Amino acid sequence: MNEQPDNVNRICWRDLCPWTILFRTLPAATSLPVLVFAVLGVVLAPIGWQFSEFVFIDDELRNNQPGLAEITEVNGSPYAGFFREVDDEENTLEAWGARIRGPQAVFQQLVQPFQLMFDSHRSLREFFYVLCGSVWTMLVWSFFGLGIARVCLLRLTRDERSGLDDAFEYSIQKFPTAMLAISLPLLAVFLICLPTFLLGLFLGFDVGSVVIGAVWLIVLLLATVMALLLLGLLFGWPLIISSVACEGQNSFDAMTRGFAYTFQRPLNYLLYTLVAILFGGFCWLIAAQFTEGVVHLGYWSTSWGSNLFAGERIALIEQGPSVDLVQETGGADGGSAAGQPATGADTGEVTESSSLQMGRNLIGFWNGLARTVCVAFLYGLFWCLASAGYLLLRRDVDEMEMDEIHVVDERRTYELPQLKSDESGIPQVQPLDEDPPTDDEGDAGDD
Repeated sequence: MNEQPDNVNRICWRDLCPWTILFRTLPAATSLPVLVFAVLGVVLAPIGWQFSEFVFIDDELRNNQPGLAEITEVNGSPYAGFFREVDDEENTLEAWGARIRGPQAVFQQLVQPFQLMFDSHRSLREFFYVLCGSVWTMLVWSFFGLGIARVCLLRLTRDERSGLDDAFEYSIQKFPTAMLAISLPLLAVFLICLPTFLLGLFLGFDVGSVVIGAVWLIVLLLATVMALLLLGLLFGWPLIISSVACEGQNSFDAMTRGFAYTFQRPLNYLLYTLVAILFGGFCWLIAAQFTEGVVHLGYWSTSWGSNLFAGERIALIEQGPSVDLVQETGGADGGSAAGQPATGADTGEVTESSSLQMGRNLIGFWNGLARTVCVAFLYGLFWCLASAGYLLLRRDVDEMEMDEIHVVDERRTYELPQLKSDESGIPQVQPLDEDPPTDDEGDAGDD
C-alpha cells in the first residue's frame, strides 16, 4: 500500500505578521531618489527659518529669552538637533556619548514649531517668527515628503523602482492637494478662534470677566473642537501625505482618511509606531555612529602629520581656541610656539590668522555635509515608515489589500502595445505614443 507524502504548508509571514512590511522600508530609504529628496528637504527647510530669524529676532530678544537661542540654533541648522550630547536631553538612548532617538526625533523636529505657536507667553515677534518658519517647513516637507512617500509606496506595493523625474512630476502635480489637506484642520481652528477672540476682548475689563465667566462653557466647547482637530492633525499628518501619495485623491478625502485611521485604530497605530521607533532607532544608531566615526577618523588620520609641527594642533582646528591652549601659548611678549596662534600680552586672547579660520570653516563645511546626508537618511526613513504604516492602517480600517495603489496613466505604462495592420495586411506593433486604431482603420487594414 502506497503512503501519500505529507504536504508541508509554507508559512507566509507577510500575511501572518503584516507589520513586517515596516522592515522592508530600509531598501527604499537608502535608494537614490529618496536620498536626493531628503537631502533637498533637509537643506531647504532651515533657509526659511534663517530668513524668519533675520526678520523677527534680534540680539536683544535672544538675550532676554534663554530658550529662544536653542530654538533658533536647532531650526536654523539641518543637523544640530540630531547630533548632540546625551546630557542635553533626557529619555534618550545613550550610545558612545551620543544622543540616539531615531524617527521620533524627526517627528519632534517637524511638530515642535507648531506647538510653539500655541504658547500664550510668546511675544508677537516670536509668534510671527515661529509662524513663518512653520509655514515654510510645511511647504518644504509637503513637497519632498510626498515624493519620498510615492517612491516608497511604489516599491512596497508593486515592487517598482521609481525614478527622480517621475517622483518630481508626481510631487508637482499633487503638491497643492497635500498642502490643502494639511491646512484644512488649521483653517478650521483659525475660524473657531474668531468667536473666542471676540469673547476675549471682554476679559480686558473687570465687569466683562464676570460675563465671560458665565458663558465660559461655550469657550470650553469650542476649545474641545479645536483640541480634537489638532490632535488628529498631530498624529495624522504623516498619514495624510501618504494618502495623497497612495490614492491620488482630493484634499478632503486625504484629510478624512488620516483622521479616521488615527481615531478608529489608535492601538494599531500605537503598535506600528513602537515597531517603527525600535527599527528606525536601530538604523539611526548605525548611521549616526558611522558618520561620527568617519569624521573622527578624518581628524585622527590627519593629526599624525599636523601634530608634528605643533602639539594639539588638530584640537585647535577641530574645536577652536581653548583655555588650555591660551594658557600654554600666552606670554608676556605675546609670542607663541611654532605653529600656534599668537596671544595678546594684555588680554591673553588668541588671535588667529584668516587662513586658519578659513581652513577650519572649510573643514566644518565638509563635516556638516556628511552629517546632513546622515540626517537626510533618517528623514527618508521616517517618511518610508509613515507610508508603510498607512498601508497597514488602511488594511485594518478599510480592509484593502496592501498592494493596491493609484497608478498614473496605467494604460500607457503597463498595457501591451496596440497592433495595426500595414498596407500589406501584416500586423505591426503600434508605438505607445500613438493613439490606438479606430474600428474603421482596423477594418480598412484588414481589407
